[in-house]
Amino acid sequence: MKQIANLEPKTVWRQFVNISQLPHPSGCLDVLRQYIVDTARAHQFETLVDEAGNILVRTGDTPEICLQAHYDMVPQKDNGVEFDFTKDPLQLRIVGNEVMATGTTLGADNGIGVAAMLALIEAKNTDGKFADLPLEFLFTANEETGMQGARKLSADWIRSRQLINLDSEEEGVLMTGCAGAVNMTASLKFKMDADIPEGDAAVLLCLTGLQGGHSGMDIHLGRANACKLMNRFLKHIVVNFEARLGSFNGGTLRNAIPREAQAVITVPEEIVDEVIEEVGYYNDLFREEYQQSEPGLSFTAKAVPMPGALIPEEIQDDLLNAIEACHDGVWTMGEGYVDTSSNMAHVQTTADGEAEVLLMVRSMNEERKRACASAIQSAFLLGGFRVDFAASYGAWNIEKDAPMVQKALRANPNLRLDKVHCGLECGVITEIYPDMQIISVGPTIHHPHSPQESVEIESVAKFWNFLIQILRL
Repeated sequence: MKQIANLEPKTVWRQFVNISQLPHPSGCLDVLRQYIVDTARAHQFETLVDEAGNILVRTGDTPEICLQAHYDMVPQKDNGVEFDFTKDPLQLRIVGNEVMATGTTLGADNGIGVAAMLALIEAKNTDGKFADLPLEFLFTANEETGMQGARKLSADWIRSRQLINLDSEEEGVLMTGCAGAVNMTASLKFKMDADIPEGDAAVLLCLTGLQGGHSGMDIHLGRANACKLMNRFLKHIVVNFEARLGSFNGGTLRNAIPREAQAVITVPEEIVDEVIEEVGYYNDLFREEYQQSEPGLSFTAKAVPMPGALIPEEIQDDLLNAIEACHDGVWTMGEGYVDTSSNMAHVQTTADGEAEVLLMVRSMNEERKRACASAIQSAFLLGGFRVDFAASYGAWNIEKDAPMVQKALRANPNLRLDKVHCGLECGVITEIYPDMQIISVGPTIHHPHSPQESVEIESVAKFWNFLIQILRL
């Protein structure tokens, strides 16, 4: 930790190390919130906290620019890692030219942005170049679970009309647009079937070792979706081996590509060995199909005790058919970027008789977002599911000739302008503040939302220097 805290810029890295030692998964932000508030008030700046947990630090009566980042992180860990995100400190390490955590997400998304803002709050009192510059600092809560904090911002809270979002993930790139999104939940209730076929035996199927990743930033990389792959095998085994489905669970968060899935099936006892051999065949098949993107893929099976009940055959068929028909991945491409996509994020069945599938649709265009969501909705409605929509927000765009964009280009003429296929809070904030000019920048972060998350050390220094330059203009 000390080695990381001594990296340049030292204040940013010191604050990032401090943040990493405090629990801050979405929904568990009290400790980090208090740390941010205490830091700002120690420098005698006006510090406000709203009911949603958003924090606003104001360093002058007429601030010109607001810096913004979310202070929650995605809690993902490798299979078999013992780690409690609600209390355990992250274990940071340097790997080559990057910083990573051991076995878990790093929280550079958006912890580096938060650390940079805290470093600037410190600099207001220690660096004369910033002493007279009125700024606002907005720390938003629970971005990773539907941008809950940003959605509840008061329209009269922020005084600035220029905002720099610090949640982009490629240094040297100025983000001028992001995709809108909508959350979808398909659910179905039923009565479990206690009549298990006589002579059946139970088999546990486990699909592990996938890379996962951010459902926006990584959706075009051809990575496997554990829920979709598991469903593919389940449908095959039901059709050809008289299998019955006891349970099906895979994935976690809406904005993470599923890395693991498990299912319990029953089959006639005399063909258990044949079914396990079939799993081995599919393991080889999947590894061949995803040899470039999923080198760690593993699909295994083993005999387990018989479940107390099974999913009724007609419900089982409706569930598997709906998931099979549901689109997952890139829907349409723009010119060099992903335009519209969907992510089947989580599948869960319960012993009480309920099936739930969580999905997210993203798009740079409202009509294509509607069309993709409608196609997914149709697949599940045909299977008898209830489909609910929530947390919808539109895309965000700022024109190249906007004053804020031109100011950024003066600070760094080598910036490349781009749009990102993920849900930056810029889209929500512009709905609340229509006259707000927003740009988005950040360091280079790889594999956010997965335990392979890392941040390039050199990019943090370049990102910091850009912030210094644009604030001095």
